[in-house]
Amino acid sequence: MKEGVVGRVVALLVCVVGFPFHLIVCICIRLADGGAAIYRDKRVGRCEKPFPMLKYRSMKVDCKPLIHAGSKIIVETNDPRVTSLGRVLRCGIDELPQLANIVRGEMGWVGPRPLPVSVLSKYGPVIRERFKLQPGITGLAQVLHSRSCSSARALAIDIWYLRHHNLWLDLWVIAATPLFICGWKSVGQNRLYQLLQMPEFCELERQCQEELGPGVGLLTPTLAPKG
Repeated sequence: MKEGVVGRVVALLVCVVGFPFHLIVCICIRLADGGAAIYRDKRVGRCEKPFPMLKYRSMKVDCKPLIHAGSKIIVETNDPRVTSLGRVLRCGIDELPQLANIVRGEMGWVGPRPLPVSVLSKYGPVIRERFKLQPGITGLAQVLHSRSCSSARALAIDIWYLRHHNLWLDLWVIAATPLFICGWKSVGQNRLYQLLQMPEFCELERQCQEELGPGVGLLTPTLAPKG
């Protein structure tokens, strides 16, 4: 509880200090096409409680996210729905409004990324365990490049984090996040390789795949440890 209060206070301070930047970004988005600067999407929070997750709008007005059958939101490199300004914002800037979600107690700094409400019906009891934890503005799965993993593996990472997270792991995720955003996609390669050697994690991945159903998502080759 104390850590949650500290996180909210820090997020509030960042919001206050960064307000001029926020204002500039909002004005630029509005001037670009006249649409709303902030995009609100209903996501699943802690204890499966829905909440409006905030982002800077990076897509054309009224575009909806594409969701893979395995519940992963598809991010296409050359998606024609993304605006020119949106391509710049998607370096990670578009997620900054979620600081307001942290202040409101809907999210934390580190945790599983919030998923769309529409995917809840696809999940069984093992996967739904991930919703026992508050979603985060960044998470272990993100810095382990979960977008390159199968849906089952990405969800297994979230559940493993739920069961084993601690202060040092959270600090590592926070430190790795800016490196990942700046293009060092392999920053978590060794840690992912270690997870893939654990029988517990392999069983988690198997259970997640079983709940999602056969053929949902594509499994990626096992990563070799970084030399």
